[in-house]
Formats: sequence, structure tokens, C-alpha cells
Amino acid sequence: MFVLDGPNENEVLTISVSQQHTKDDYQQLLPKLEALFAQYRSLKFFIELKDFHGFEIGALWEDLKFDLKHKNQYGKAAIVAETKWEEWGTKISDLIFASEMKFFPREQCEQAWHWVNS
Repeated sequence: MFVLDGPNENEVLTISVSQQHTKDDYQQLLPKLEALFAQYRSLKFFIELKDFHGFEIGALWEDLKFDLKHKNQYGKAAIVAETKWEEWGTKISDLIFASEMKFFPREQCEQAWHWVNS
């Protein structure tokens, strides 16, 4: 499930992520993101993963297609999560995208918020 909030005055969009993502989840999310990218030249992201169980393959494909289409509109992203595989996923994504992505453990949530808003 995805819950969106914002963007705020610093063009930071907060996305709370939980459970396993399905293709249907992305088909509901992506039009909302398309509308935001039409309104903003770029967006920064504060993404908080809570009880996240990964992607179904169809969802991963939808995510990759969208990311490639909008890769030049991504500002920096703070990823707040708990597990090593989420940290590694952030590091791999940081290598792929031109924007800076940084992993923060849950206890550093406040630092993540300040970093992405700077």
C-alpha cells in the first residue's frame, strides 16, 4: 500500500509504503505521480518503509518503466527503513539514478527529514 502526503513547500513528497506491492497498487499510484510531475519540474522524496514485503514482478516492471520515464525529475530521496535488504536496495538505486538517494535507519527518521528538505 502507498500513502502520499504533499509535496510540501520544499517540494518533498512523503510516501509511506507497506505490505507487498502489486501491479494494481502501481496502477493506482502512478497516475497520481504523473499529475504531480506535470505540476512540478522535480520532486524530492521522503519514503518510509513500514512492514514492507517487496514487489510482485508485475509491480516491479511498472515501477521500473515509470522510473526510467521520470528519472530526470527525481530530486534527492531519503529512504527510512529497517532491514539490510532495504538498505542495499537503496544503495543499488543510488547507483542507477542521477539523483542522490540515502538510506536512514528508522531511529534516524528526523535526520532523514531534515536532510531531504535541505
